[in-house]
Amino acid sequence: MIRKSKITSLDELKVRKKEIRMESELAKREFAHAIGTTKGNAGNFLLKNVALPAGGALAGLLVLIKLVSSGSDKKMPVIKETRVIHEFPDGTPYKEGKGGRRHRKRSRAKTLTTIIGVARVLIPIIQGIIGTVTTQKAKHAAQTAKHAAVRK
Repeated sequence: MIRKSKITSLDELKVRKKEIRMESELAKREFAHAIGTTKGNAGNFLLKNVALPAGGALAGLLVLIKLVSSGSDKKMPVIKETRVIHEFPDGTPYKEGKGGRRHRKRSRAKTLTTIIGVARVLIPIIQGIIGTVTTQKAKHAAQTAKHAAVRK
């Protein structure tokens, strides 16, 4: 509560100083309470408004896929792969590259696909770590505010 005060004496200054201390103490307590309330509500919110709808949508999608795929249970013919052996006309085997192995360069598309796949796995992990660190910092700030409020 900021206001223009017309303090004219030392006694009025002491009274105003005491009011300011009480206001700051109240603000600290309200802050600690708000953090605790937010922490409790955040878990409830995530469970009710994020996890349950996402789980329901996933279950519905799985049931839909199961129903659609159950109509196409026709057996596909099995194709067996055979190994092709390259020989020269005189019967000696043909060796490619060093040690008989053929060295291929990986295409840029495969490399890019691999990088994207790794990023899709790592990004949620990094987000989880950042969220945990942020939560711990908020807890520490709340505890510090609580201890400061108790000391005064």
